[in-house]
Amino acid sequence: MQKCIPKRIMNRIHEKVYRNRPLTKTQRRNNTTKSRIRARVEHVFAAMNHFGGIAIRTIGIAGAKIQIGLLNLAYNLTRYVYLMEAKA
Repeated sequence: MQKCIPKRIMNRIHEKVYRNRPLTKTQRRNNTTKSRIRARVEHVFAAMNHFGGIAIRTIGIAGAKIQIGLLNLAYNLTRYVYLMEAKA
């Protein structure tokens, strides 16, 4: 069903199951691959929301950039600590 999609753009949307028409093995495998990528990305955004990153309330772009930078720093430090503890 991909008609006019350029080759450099990949479809990252899951295949849907319809009534009386189960997914093939290839479709299930593709959905699993897409889910792994999606989960890695969505967990970062969930952690950002945990740190209070739902709304940036600053006046001006410069303040927003600083707040986002500090939010990213806090996430990266937390992730680093988690990875070091898991390694030990």
